[in-house]
Amino acid sequence: MEDAVWLREMLSQELEVRPPRSLKAEQKFLAGNIATLRQDGQIIGYTDIRNYGKTAEITTFIIDPKYRGKGNAKKLVLMAIEMSPQKIILSCTKNPKMANVLEDCGFEITHWPGLKEYILLTINTIKRIFSMLFRLEFKRLWIQAKGFMKYKIYKLER
Repeated sequence: MEDAVWLREMLSQELEVRPPRSLKAEQKFLAGNIATLRQDGQIIGYTDIRNYGKTAEITTFIIDPKYRGKGNAKKLVLMAIEMSPQKIILSCTKNPKMANVLEDCGFEITHWPGLKEYILLTINTIKRIFSMLFRLEFKRLWIQAKGFMKYKIYKLER
């Protein structure tokens, strides 16, 4: 339960990622297809790994602010890559630091990840928008929407 509390707190602070859910729902996420980074037994990083057939997406990427700038983001991305058996791994970001981490891990910018992948990314974006509207997360929605055109798709092919 301690990890779910941490995750809700981080999701509440980070308006660029998905909205937080109940502790029970976050506990389910933590039991799913995710990668976590720990230090001294405490969670300091989290990311979802969504699988779409031969493609995976690294999403909802969070490193605790106290542990940023110390190489932990790269460790977590490498962990997510290692966990994923898919041949193609995608990640979308507009954050220059995250972009550097992805590039350091072998990702390249792509404008066309493929029709199926583009449709799935679009569907996930629409679902996230409706989720924020339903939860009345207007500030989060505004922050994500105003930078929408700055997002870049990064692709790793193995």
